[in-house]
Amino acid sequence: MKFEKLIIYGFGRHENRTIELNKPMSVFYGMNEAGKTTIQQFILQMLFGFSARSQAHKRYEPKAGGKYGGQLQLSDRIYGRVVIERIAGKSAGDVTLWFEDGRRGGEAELAELLRGYDRASYEAIYSFSVHELQDLDQMTEQELTRTLLSSGTAGVDHAGKMESQLEREMGELFKKAGKLPLINRLTEELRKLETELREYKLRADTFKPATERLEHIKQRLAELGHAESLLIQDIKEAEKWQQAAPLLARTQQLERLAENGPVNFPESGIRQYERLLDQKNELQAESTFLENEIGRLEPIGELPETDSLTDLLGREAEWHQINSSLKVKQEERIRLQDELDRLLKLCGMNKEQALLSDASLEQEERLKTVLDALQSAEQEQAFAQRRLAEERQRLSEAEHALKQYLEAEPPAEQRQRAEQWADIEPQLALAKAQQKRQTGKAANNRLAQFLLGAIGIVGLIIAAVSTDALTGLLAAMAIGAAVWLWLRDSKSPTGTAKDELVERYGGQEAEYEALLMKLAEYDRGLDERFDAIEASKQKIAALPQTDSSEELQEYRRLLKSLGFPEDTSRATVLTLFDKLRDVHAAASRQERITEEIGNLEGEREAWLKQAQEACGKPVSASNVISVLREELEARQRKLQDAEKTREKNQQLAEQARKCAERLATLSEAMDELFKRAAVGDEDSFYRAAKLSEQAKSAQEQLQMVQSQLSTIGKVKKPAALGDEEDSAEQFLERSQQQLDELQDERQSLWEEQAEKLQLTRHLLSDEGHSIKLQELEAKKAEFQEAANEWAVNRAIVEVFKQTMDELKETKLPAVLKLSESYFTQLTGGDYVALLLSQEGNFEALRKDGLRFRVIELSQATKEQAYLALRFALASSLKESHPFPIIMDDPFVHFDRRRSQQVIKLVEELQADHQFIYFTCHEAMRQAWPSAQQIDVANPERSIQA
Repeated sequence: MKFEKLIIYGFGRHENRTIELNKPMSVFYGMNEAGKTTIQQFILQMLFGFSARSQAHKRYEPKAGGKYGGQLQLSDRIYGRVVIERIAGKSAGDVTLWFEDGRRGGEAELAELLRGYDRASYEAIYSFSVHELQDLDQMTEQELTRTLLSSGTAGVDHAGKMESQLEREMGELFKKAGKLPLINRLTEELRKLETELREYKLRADTFKPATERLEHIKQRLAELGHAESLLIQDIKEAEKWQQAAPLLARTQQLERLAENGPVNFPESGIRQYERLLDQKNELQAESTFLENEIGRLEPIGELPETDSLTDLLGREAEWHQINSSLKVKQEERIRLQDELDRLLKLCGMNKEQALLSDASLEQEERLKTVLDALQSAEQEQAFAQRRLAEERQRLSEAEHALKQYLEAEPPAEQRQRAEQWADIEPQLALAKAQQKRQTGKAANNRLAQFLLGAIGIVGLIIAAVSTDALTGLLAAMAIGAAVWLWLRDSKSPTGTAKDELVERYGGQEAEYEALLMKLAEYDRGLDERFDAIEASKQKIAALPQTDSSEELQEYRRLLKSLGFPEDTSRATVLTLFDKLRDVHAAASRQERITEEIGNLEGEREAWLKQAQEACGKPVSASNVISVLREELEARQRKLQDAEKTREKNQQLAEQARKCAERLATLSEAMDELFKRAAVGDEDSFYRAAKLSEQAKSAQEQLQMVQSQLSTIGKVKKPAALGDEEDSAEQFLERSQQQLDELQDERQSLWEEQAEKLQLTRHLLSDEGHSIKLQELEAKKAEFQEAANEWAVNRAIVEVFKQTMDELKETKLPAVLKLSESYFTQLTGGDYVALLLSQEGNFEALRKDGLRFRVIELSQATKEQAYLALRFALASSLKESHPFPIIMDDPFVHFDRRRSQQVIKLVEELQADHQFIYFTCHEAMRQAWPSAQQIDVANPERSIQA
């Protein structure tokens, strides 16, 4: 099968393109994003259908709309010339096939044309890229061996993937030491369920002892309740007496204290007196302090003026704005001067020359027009020269190829033998036919002789037995006829001229036919080379001659009019023109800024004069604001100090007057307090206060004690306490201990009773045993189902392994034998064999006899083994599946020597396979000079043979 033409209606970035493939090797060249992968995908999707709609990034539908799809024209040795058209329709597209005999077909006919291969199968053998080779270095030995097996044996890859999937599913079902797989989890759950069922059985055996123990607990709880009630009653009576006894003794003591003490002492008298005394002392100290403060105040002098300073400081922003603007303008003038100097240096002119030059838009447009015209003329001239050089190189290569081809011309003796054979061939065919006819006749005569002889002998035997004379006569005649035929054949002539011709040339037909085909192929190749030389000469004669000198002169005249040197680079002339325009703009701006700076300096001098008059002392531009602010602050401080002194004098006088009034009021209140307590001085007042406080406290405590006794009620000493004073406390301690013991025992019995009741109720109503039995049966069924699934998968895995072993034994040896020669050639003879070990791993045999596992080889050698197996498998399938081989830059990482080996091997395989190579590397493009070169980005520049 050979691809002959690609017609792209609309696919990715390509639209309305036709690419003819007219050589065994076609090289598609282009930079990144040029569309190489798009053309590769176009070929594959024309054969196997568009990608699914869910994979929009792989469908390559035209972004700008238009018809989606195209045609792939090919020739096949069985089906002849076939046109495959696939356009938008269902997800994979609508496909139509046109055959050479006029038939039309669809998907079924396409599947037949592709010999049942799908896209995955095709890409596994006939399509690969550099990414597949790079991935080899990241694989484990098992993964690498499986990849090499899939490369060398059709079908192993699919079987291996299915085997890996089944092994993964088996791992999800069961692992020997696992916990998460289903069978492992079910086993653990079954073990737990069996343990729980055993616990249910043990608990059922405890029902009768639990009921007997419940009855005993009920009786003991009744006894504890009666004993506890009696003990609590005794404890309450003892506690009541223990509380009342000290209260009765305290009541008698407090009644004696309440009878003493003054009658009319003021309530809270001490607190009132001490508060008045503290206030009096504070006011006396405050009065003394106020008198001292009034004496220390300074007199108020003349007040300063601040209005002019305040006005100037209110205009501080104006001063800063003037200075800031002046500084900015001065810096900008310096920057503009530097920029102007820099631009003048770039332009190579002084300021006067630059300002006199014309930098208008009209002049810029004229310059761009002249540059574009000069560039176009030079590009056309360079393109014509490059095409002329390419055609001359192609003519030289064609002449060299003709010279080499003539060196391999067959000898004249072979042509003479071929001419003789043209005369001998019909004579030999006639002689063979006659000889065959004579041989058939002789065979028939021998058969007749045998039959007549046999009949005669049998007839004589019958005549002898039956004494029949007629039968004997007929038998003798038959024997005589047989003898006569034998004598005639023995006298026939042998060794005629025709027999000699057959003997001389018989069996050499294939040799002479091969000689004729060799001579015809040589003559056809000779004609092709003469045609190629003639075509190259015609193309050289037809190439146009171009000149760009006129545009260059126009460009130089324009540079002179602008004031630029004639040798100014065309790459920078537009930039220099922009710089010239910048010079004009910078000079104009510089003049405006100089004028603005003069105005700002006049405003600043006027401002400084006003500030000096307001301050009354010299100021400068650097400190004018700080001097104004300091002077204003000093004057404001004087004003503030004077105001504070006046306000403080008034405040202190008012405070002194109020303090004297409050002292008089306090003295009157203290005299009134002494009068109410019926005392004359401070000491008597304190003694009366102490007696009154004691009597009042005794009355309050007596009321509290009587209230407590009324709460307790009528009390008498219990007979159980005895006559000792501490007998109540000891009795209560013993009784409480006994009560705690009774309560502890009752609490323990309650807990045990609750536990036994819960156990008996649970045993009577629990259905857990039957539920666990059902759950156990369900888990057993689930376990059996999972075990069956694991066993089925295990059996399938074994079948896959046997299938893979059979594929290795039947198909792989032939492919390995062919791949060994390819591998030896690719490695330059460093390795002489590619073997499969008993463990199923690939090994490489070096020429010194050492064996290396493939995982131990370098990245490049692994890739060569991979390529050798791929090419060998493709070669072994060339009769049943003669598909073109598509490669996407798989050799770019090889060194020069190994690249030459693989290029040479591809050239040898071109006799049986069509190769389509995609690359973005110029070196790989030049590796096949005789191949068809197709520039993906510029199809009009492609080399079409």
